[in-house]
Amino acid sequence: MLHLGPQDVVTWNGLLPEVLDRGSFPGGAVEEEVQEKHLGAFRFFAGSTLAIRADPRATRWFEAGADVDGDDLRASEYLSDVFERTGHLEAPANAFADPRAYTHFTAVPAMRAARAQFVSFAVDTLPPESGALRVLDVGCGDGGIVSELLPALLEAGRWDEVASITLLDPSPEMISTAKARLAAEWPGARVEGRLARLEHVASGLSGPFDLAIGSLSLHHMPAEMKGRALAALASSIDHLLLLELDADHDSPEVGSPRLAASIHHSYGWLLAQVLGPGDPDEVARESADQFVAPELVSLLTQPRGTRTEYHMRRDRWLTLLAEAMGPEIRPLGTQTALATPYVDLFALHMGRLG
Repeated sequence: MLHLGPQDVVTWNGLLPEVLDRGSFPGGAVEEEVQEKHLGAFRFFAGSTLAIRADPRATRWFEAGADVDGDDLRASEYLSDVFERTGHLEAPANAFADPRAYTHFTAVPAMRAARAQFVSFAVDTLPPESGALRVLDVGCGDGGIVSELLPALLEAGRWDEVASITLLDPSPEMISTAKARLAAEWPGARVEGRLARLEHVASGLSGPFDLAIGSLSLHHMPAEMKGRALAALASSIDHLLLLELDADHDSPEVGSPRLAASIHHSYGWLLAQVLGPGDPDEVARESADQFVAPELVSLLTQPRGTRTEYHMRRDRWLTLLAEAMGPEIRPLGTQTALATPYVDLFALHMGRLG
């Protein structure tokens, strides 16, 4: 992960006028003050700032950044392609409309590995229970994470059977896909789909729920909204399991070096997983355009309070959850689900004891 120090932030902000107003290009004197290990991220910062202004010089910065990044980080390469196709940065209007794009993302090897670790973490940290499980999936997507988790929980004796599955997602296509999938897998359970976002319905969900899960879903709210939604949900749940990305996307404002550097590593890595090596096929391209690009473009172009993405560092998650959910629901464990030089995905468990 890349987190800029205070002096790096000052340096990058001081160099930006050289790029915007005086026409400096990569490889020139403007980069002499940039640490070599930060060169790819700085070029992404310069290119994205120009692209927001529909300045054609963005392509040169993105291409130079891609040369430094190689195959491991593909944010500059991808945005160069988007910019050449459209002449500006704009996310597609049909984000999350096609479950195939989401399914491709969840099926890449890195995400499969992280989800497997998440399931193992859940089995290890949830106490044995008797009776029938009532589960809430916040941001259910295609239902895949619940499909993987429930058999493992029952096999490990955490519950005896599944009573109900409540699915929450703002996408009609995702709700339809997940509901059909889980109803077929668990014909004895009541499977309910709710077309909504957690922040709008948290206090009115028809619990109680033994278990609520969120896999890369709660980061769509800023910290203060997360806190309110989780506080409203707390009285209805016994356990909360999260899988999230450790990144600094909540407090930095749009256009800041800190935000650009974090995006460069986290979304650059995500795009490398989604697009794969070499030229992407049609499904990989759709996944990048329809699933990753909306988040990436929102972070680069929209201010805090308007954008859709607010990934947080793990320590901030722990503090927020403790404050929001009250003393009866306590931290019961956290574990890295996937560690790379560029991102960490982590699992976190909050729950009641006794």
